[in-house]
Amino acid sequence: MSAAFGQAPPTNGLSYFGGPAGSYCDGRLVIDFIAQSLGLPYLSAFLDSVGSNFGHGANFATAASTIRPQSTTLNQGGFSPISLNVQYYEFHDFVVRSQVVRKRGGVFETLMPKEKDFSSALYTFDIGQNDLTAGYFLNMSKDEVKAYVPDALNQFQTIIQASISSLNDIYNEGGRYFWIHNTGPVVCLPYVMECIPVLAGQIDEYGCYSPFNEVAQFFNQGLKKTVEQLRKDLVDAAITYVD
Repeated sequence: MSAAFGQAPPTNGLSYFGGPAGSYCDGRLVIDFIAQSLGLPYLSAFLDSVGSNFGHGANFATAASTIRPQSTTLNQGGFSPISLNVQYYEFHDFVVRSQVVRKRGGVFETLMPKEKDFSSALYTFDIGQNDLTAGYFLNMSKDEVKAYVPDALNQFQTIIQASISSLNDIYNEGGRYFWIHNTGPVVCLPYVMECIPVLAGQIDEYGCYSPFNEVAQFFNQGLKKTVEQLRKDLVDAAITYVD
């Protein structure tokens, strides 16, 4: 995101990295902790061409990205134009191009993954919360946002299946290990609560806007069913649903 639209300014990254580090977060993201727990360096962003090492993986996520492409520009809605389908196209290109570049030899053999790495890699997905907040910021009601959740989940399922299919088309063995995160109580986030008119009676004991968090629970119920269906459709894949 920073490579495409400018670096996230201070105080982003200040408490851990000592300065802006490419994400809208004061410290590390979940994916950073996952990489650390596996004994890996932090992942380089696919869009960042400066100083990137993709030998141990790549990060295709962007700040404020959504499953469903948004009809507003970044300036109008504040959401990334790099939705999940665009990330899939980038990933598909990365699978092919990384091997072309790796064959140049030298330092490129270190900076690019091996062909066999794609079948043993862990693929993580953490997306969907911005599909909900995008509706809130467009002044949609809770029911209006809830109504398009099934469409978002259908697109999510289609793209995951396309990702696995593309790997199988290229290699004898495709991706097998998937880690799919559900979403949290998004309307406990201060920036969301600031943008949505909230009545005193709609605040729960945690200080969150409970009616809209019910939509997040609805999304998670649908996502869990989507994962269960993916397990039936993709019997050779290990798919973990993460709360």
